[in-house]
Amino acid sequence: MTIDNRVFKTTTLVSVSAVIVSMMAATVLEKIYGSQLAFRLIYHNPVFFAFWALAIVSGLVLAYRSGMQKRIPVLTLHLAFVMMLAGALTTFLTSENGRLHLRESEAMNYFADKDMMRADMPFSIELKQFQIEYYAGTESPMDYSSFVTVTDGDRQFQTEISMNHPLKYRGYRFYQSSYDPDMKGSTLAVSHDPWGVAISYTGYFLLMASLIGFFFVKQSGFRAALARLSKRAAVILLLMVGTHASAATTAGKVIPADLAEQMGTMLVYYNGRVAPLETLARDYVMKVYGKPGIEGYSAMQVFTGWMFHYDTWSGVPVKLKKKERGQQIEEEKHYLVRQVASQRVLKIFMIDGQWYSPADHLPESVAPEEWTFMRSVLSLVAEHVFNEEFSEASQVVEKLKLYQQKNAKEILPSAFHMKAEHLYNQIGRPMVPAMALVTLGMILFVMTGIFTAKEKRIPRAVVLAEVVTSTALFIYLTIVLGLRWYVQHHIPMASGFEMMMLIAWCAMLAASVFIKRLPVLAPMAFILTGFALLVAVLGESNPQITPLMPVLSSPLLAIHVACMMISYTMFGLGALNGIMGLVIRNSNASRDLADISLVIIYPAVFLLTTGTFLGAIWANVSWGSYWSWDPKETWALITILVYSFSLHGASLPKFRNPRFIHLFTIISFICVLITYFGVNLILGGMHSYA
Repeated sequence: MTIDNRVFKTTTLVSVSAVIVSMMAATVLEKIYGSQLAFRLIYHNPVFFAFWALAIVSGLVLAYRSGMQKRIPVLTLHLAFVMMLAGALTTFLTSENGRLHLRESEAMNYFADKDMMRADMPFSIELKQFQIEYYAGTESPMDYSSFVTVTDGDRQFQTEISMNHPLKYRGYRFYQSSYDPDMKGSTLAVSHDPWGVAISYTGYFLLMASLIGFFFVKQSGFRAALARLSKRAAVILLLMVGTHASAATTAGKVIPADLAEQMGTMLVYYNGRVAPLETLARDYVMKVYGKPGIEGYSAMQVFTGWMFHYDTWSGVPVKLKKKERGQQIEEEKHYLVRQVASQRVLKIFMIDGQWYSPADHLPESVAPEEWTFMRSVLSLVAEHVFNEEFSEASQVVEKLKLYQQKNAKEILPSAFHMKAEHLYNQIGRPMVPAMALVTLGMILFVMTGIFTAKEKRIPRAVVLAEVVTSTALFIYLTIVLGLRWYVQHHIPMASGFEMMMLIAWCAMLAASVFIKRLPVLAPMAFILTGFALLVAVLGESNPQITPLMPVLSSPLLAIHVACMMISYTMFGLGALNGIMGLVIRNSNASRDLADISLVIIYPAVFLLTTGTFLGAIWANVSWGSYWSWDPKETWALITILVYSFSLHGASLPKFRNPRFIHLFTIISFICVLITYFGVNLILGGMHSYA
């Protein structure tokens, strides 16, 4: 008796849905009751394994019966997932993991596993030296390194273990984990997983090859939707509003703008790096007032006003968000102003590799004349400012800058670097572009809706204006992100602010490239970019620029984040497109919009999949575990599985209905919102940075 294909289809759908719901529940359980319960009840539960196994077996049988073996890229894509899951199961069943603590000149041939039991190794490791490498002229670590000697019988060799550079030997991998406070000891994470990693990596390789090959399959849903779109035109409809208001403030006394700007070029040790004083000023003013300046005064004028005219500024109201209401928060912001007035935040003098403010206890090694200069130089500036002798104050500031260049010239930023950071400080808070984009998107949305209702094409002049605008915005965002990259010496992908800026950049890139062919993208791209920039500016108040954590210094991480952000952007465009599809009643336009959603979703799913598993490889390279069921990892996998339903339109009749596709793109986008915002703000975990 032959089992009907509907049985396998239903079994696959039910089992995959059970996996998705189980993972959703696990992240909530972990948040409320902790990781142990989540792993015991779900992740390591045999029932959870059974759901995966049932989905794989029934899915493969259904795929074989549908003739998938004739389409090699599609076949290898599914086999890649099977192999990755097989590798994960092998790792779970056979791997050993633990910690190896070493002290200098001490050799160890065993480590403590996760149950704190002794696990022997067929060789020994001896720590010769542990060392920290710092960013030049700062106390911010750039890398941690353990120099060890490995002894295996008659063989002996020396090597270095550092962040993103583990030791691999005889199936064991050793990662730099932590170190002892006296820097005479080091703790290494140990992973022994010779089979699981090999199987998983083979799956990753098949995945990458099949993802590329998929777009060349003529019978794919992506190619079919793209072919239909080439014959018709489609447009969208959406209406969003945004407002921006600023509170009135009565500012205190300030110094002239040219003197304030000159002081802004002084150097200060701030937030783990050497930066121009205007960067510190901008961050402090943002924290206190919610914007980089008030009543037309620049951040440096406000900042130096706190320094030299504190009595006129002490009563100026600070900016409090709704969630910050309370005496404690208000007092903390006033405390920041007092810190500036006391000069304690102004670490402008470098002595023997350390930075000091005029209010710090200076080392005894400082010569008397230098000691006097450090203690009195800013007081002298203040005296000239009080007497309104601004040219004399400018001369003293210039002497201070020359003193800095003399004492710390080896590690000071170059003149070009200073100009780049100054430019970034001027243009790096895109509030105006954000509001303009939201407004422009609304106007275009209404306009395109009118043309759609009348079944007319969008005028060429409008399309040309959209292309010019999107290109100009893309250039602007590229400059902002490029300046931030140059200033902080690492790719801007390490904070919530940078992630939202990257989403905006991706949206404008898509608009610039595809608007002529798909004018429908313009309103969606502008609205998405505008709100991404608003979230970046309002949600984080332009986070401070800091040195990158050593573990994050990896090109794999940059590619991983880029793939994730581009996919999130495309899913956002798909959701906006779905909203329009529900609003428009014209059946032809609705069908075209559904095809646009499919054309967007296919590469978005593949980018999300690529980014997720590149992240797994990076994690394995960095600390020896390519999957840990962290909430963000789990929700990324949930998002992949949910969106993958739309890629199986041939097997799922519902996806032949345009209205269903529109609903799907909207509802599925909730998974993206939870993956990014929900995990960051609610569920927590290693990936929570917003």
